Amino acid sequence: MHRSWSGGRRALIIALAAGAGAGACTDLQSPTMGGRVALSPPWTSLVVDDTVSGGTTVLARFITTSGDTAPTGAIVWSSSNTGILRVDAAGVVRSVAPGEAILRGSFGDTTAEQHMTVTPPVFVGTGDIGSCLAIRDDETGRMLDSIAGVVFTVGDNDYSDATPAPAYGVCYPSSWARQLPRTRPAPGEDDLRNGTLSDYYGFFGAAAAPPLGYYSYDLGTWHIVMLNTTPTADTTQLRWLEDDLADHPAVCTLAITHRPRFSSGNTGSAPVQGAVFQRLYDAGVEILLSGNDHHYERFAPQAPNQTPDPAGGIVQFIVGTGGKSHGTVNLPLEANSVAQNDDTYGLLRLVLRPGGYDWRFIPTSDRTFTDAGSATCH
Repeated sequence: MHRSWSGGRRALIIALAAGAGAGACTDLQSPTMGGRVALSPPWTSLVVDDTVSGGTTVLARFITTSGDTAPTGAIVWSSSNTGILRVDAAGVVRSVAPGEAILRGSFGDTTAEQHMTVTPPVFVGTGDIGSCLAIRDDETGRMLDSIAGVVFTVGDNDYSDATPAPAYGVCYPSSWARQLPRTRPAPGEDDLRNGTLSDYYGFFGAAAAPPLGYYSYDLGTWHIVMLNTTPTADTTQLRWLEDDLADHPAVCTLAITHRPRFSSGNTGSAPVQGAVFQRLYDAGVEILLSGNDHHYERFAPQAPNQTPDPAGGIVQFIVGTGGKSHGTVNLPLEANSVAQNDDTYGLLRLVLRPGGYDWRFIPTSDRTFTDAGSATCH
C-alpha cells in the first residue's frame, strides 16, 4: 500500500543515492560529446543555510548523451561565482549567499552547465493532506521533491478515513513522509486520535514539540510560531504566545494556526481564534497561515475587527489544498478577501527575505490557478 512508510531520514538518503547512481558506468573508455548535469535532490534553486531544513546542498553528477554517469574522479567541477555557489571535487554543491551562478562540469573535452539560484530561506507547504481515499495528496508531496527549503503543514495532516480506521500515519502519503527530516508540522483536529495528539507526536517526533504541540524557531531573519489550535489555544498557550513574541522582536514574524480566524470557506470564520489573532496583531506579526477549510484564500492586511490596515495588518493565507478534498468558496466573500480558489490542489511557497517576503501558490499539474506577489514587513 503506497501509504505505508518507515525509515525516516535513512530511507530518504538511500532513495536519493539510488537516484544519483542510476545508469552509472565506472569503466567508460572515452567521454562522449555532450551531456548534462543531474542533481540529487533535483533542486536548481537552493536556499542559504537556515540550520533547519538542511536543504542547502545537492549532489551533482555528469550524465553523458548515452545516459551513462561519468566517474566522479574524471569530472572537473566549477562555479561561475564561488561567493554564491561552491562545488567540491565530489560534486557536492553548497549554497553560500543569495544570487545566481552557473554550475559547470567538465568531462574530457565536454562541458555541461546548469543555471543555479540561491535564495533566502524558503518555507513551503500546505494542509489538509493525507487521505486513504484520495490520490492528489501524493502529487502535492511529489511536488516538494523539486523544491528546497523547510516544509510546513497547517494541520489535518493524516485523516483516519479508511475502514477499519488505520493507525496514525498510514494515510499520510509516502511522498510527504520522505520530507519528514525537513518538515515542521502543526496539528489539526483530524490529527487527534481518541481525543489526544499522542499518535501525531509519535509520528512526527520531536519536530511536533510534544506534549504541547506549539513551538517557535528562527528561520533566517524571520521568527516562526507554530500554534496548537485543536480546537483553540487555551490560556496557558496564549500566555506562552505573548511571552514568545515579546522575547523575539523580529522585524518579520509568521504564525500558523490550523483554524483560520477569517474564511470564506465551508466552516467560515472562527471567532474562537480572535484571542490568538489579536495577540499576533498587537505584536506586529506579518503572516498567518491556516487550513481547515479545503480551499486557497488570501486576505489583504487587516486588523482584528476586519478593518483594512495596509501599514500594520496581518496577511492571512488559507492553504487547505494538500489533496484530501475540495471545499467551497462561498459568497458573499469575507471582508478583505482578495484571492480565492476552490478547485486546485497545491503548495504555498514563501521566500523569507530580510525585511520582506515573496509568495507563490504552486498548483498541481492539472490546474493553472496561481497567486503570487511580494510584500515588505512592518
